[in-house]
Amino acid sequence: MFGVCEGMTPASEDEVTSFDNTPTPDQETKFDWSETIQGLVLGSFNYGYIMTQVVGGRLAERYGSKWVFGISILSGGVANLLAPTAARLHYGVLIALKVVQGFFQGVTGPSMHACLAHWIPPLERPRFVASVYFGTELGTALTLPLCGIIIHTMGWAAAFYVTGSFSIMWCLLWFSAMHSKPAQHPRISREELQYIENAIRNSGTSNKRPPRVPWKDIATSLPFWAILFCDLGNSWGTSLFKAQLPTFMKNILGFSITMNSFMSALPFLSRYMGAITMSLLSSWILKHGYLSIINTRRVFSAISQLVPAVMTVGLIYTGCNSVATITIICIALFFNGAVSSGHIVNHLDIAPNFSGTLFGINNTTFSILAFIVPVVTGMLIDGQQTLDQWRKAFWIGYNKQ
Repeated sequence: MFGVCEGMTPASEDEVTSFDNTPTPDQETKFDWSETIQGLVLGSFNYGYIMTQVVGGRLAERYGSKWVFGISILSGGVANLLAPTAARLHYGVLIALKVVQGFFQGVTGPSMHACLAHWIPPLERPRFVASVYFGTELGTALTLPLCGIIIHTMGWAAAFYVTGSFSIMWCLLWFSAMHSKPAQHPRISREELQYIENAIRNSGTSNKRPPRVPWKDIATSLPFWAILFCDLGNSWGTSLFKAQLPTFMKNILGFSITMNSFMSALPFLSRYMGAITMSLLSSWILKHGYLSIINTRRVFSAISQLVPAVMTVGLIYTGCNSVATITIICIALFFNGAVSSGHIVNHLDIAPNFSGTLFGINNTTFSILAFIVPVVTGMLIDGQQTLDQWRKAFWIGYNKQ
């Protein structure tokens, strides 16, 4: 079955299953959910995710990242194992499960930021953010085709069981090897410990338990508000691609589930590669003193927003040219990887001792957009799977950036 670009009715979930349309195990359960309901399901994780951002940052700042981060990943694995059963019961049960999953996993970003403040010297932070934070993009790029193969061979439920099991196995390694601060690590060398502690001390990080959060100073900080507004524009675009790209490729470009999984993975792989490339470039600039830290952050923040905005305009006019569409999306997300050296790491520059809290505030705004974007897009395309409706969604993303 073909998508809109082939002049046919958009393919349904159970029709687009493989290259030769041979029935596959993913047909074991069919859900007659409208695009609006699908948007609610896709955004439901963020309903809970938004609740624990600031709390997660404070917990990690005060008690360390090991248990805060580890428990959040463990909860995600358990939720994935339960997701197929929840979906079969009712979409409302699945939404409730995703809300709970988001609640526990809302602490991940802020707790990692608090960990970074104690473990990573300032000049190495962009590379760390690119390699570790954007590991989520690499994970997405690997998981999408993996899940496509699993769905094609074993059914859609197996995709949740496999990814959930991987998460739980990863947690065993994390709890056995991770320590919240360098001084707590039993096998760190004296030289490495001294190097890390001297570097982070010079950047303003304290090894003492942080005092009360200076909420008034945060509320009146122009640098903090600049970071926040930059993240607002960035979050709308990334949320649109992450939540709706597979739907666009299926219903408009007519890709099968297997092809869709591979094509949807390419932009996220591009974003990961962009983050690595831009972090190496920014580190080289800082090492040679060509730009100050603040100007480096400004330049790379601008690159991460302006280039994707221009590419989004191009995306609006590619029409049914699938090669051009995917190429433009890949270019846009490659340059968006520059955020690894831009506003994402900026909290550690302005307030390292409260970086988890500041990241939590920023991620709260991201979470609001992350559940609004799928719903807004779902309302635009509900019963109207056309290029014109999708262009409206892309235009909104362009204007937000």
